[in-house]
Amino acid sequence: MRILYRLPLLLLIMFSIVFGLVLLKALGASIKLRHGYLAVGKKLWLTMMGIQIRVREGVPQREAGILMANHRSYVDVMFFRSATPQIYLSKSEVKSWPLIGWGAKALDVVFVDRSSKESRSASRAELAERVRNGLSPVVFPEGTTVDRGLLEFNPGMFYTAAELGVPVIPFVMEYSDPKMAWVDDDTFVTHLLKMLTRPPWHVDLYIGEPVRNPDGAQLAEQIRAWMLERVKK
Repeated sequence: MRILYRLPLLLLIMFSIVFGLVLLKALGASIKLRHGYLAVGKKLWLTMMGIQIRVREGVPQREAGILMANHRSYVDVMFFRSATPQIYLSKSEVKSWPLIGWGAKALDVVFVDRSSKESRSASRAELAERVRNGLSPVVFPEGTTVDRGLLEFNPGMFYTAAELGVPVIPFVMEYSDPKMAWVDDDTFVTHLLKMLTRPPWHVDLYIGEPVRNPDGAQLAEQIRAWMLERVKK
């Protein structure tokens, strides 16, 4: 029965968020204003889906930095807490997705072709520039999703952060229901339908202090160690 009211509300919220963002960007609205508009849409979406965020550790940082988290599903971007506008890194294919792609471009998402070394390098430089402008890029160093534990990290952004003196702010997100992770051969539509029919659930959120280190390898080790202490094994 939940899907009977959640599905139309989902479509209404999604259309409102996307077309609102597209309109705001067309009118020349700042990223801060667009971020504020998106934050309202996120709250409506979370309430409608019955998802509660429980902050178990830390507080949202007021300092701009690279927000790094473990990765459970595409909805993880809804769970970050930051006082600064967030900028997202996304695979280049998302550009062509209906609605989501339009909204991504309206939010100045940085797109990357993961198969291209040049594209990966350019995207890291672009994200670093956003931090210098007071924005907080969201990065999932694992590069893909997993239902528990922690995969090996892609090290590129750690070296970029170290080189430019940009802080990394670590996050850990754990679902009360691991089945809500988007993994294996689960399609986007199949996973979304599972979420629309799921009883209320919650996400445990852990927020770390900003970490700076001029050595990229050491920075990656520090962030990984902090996450490993908090993720479900």
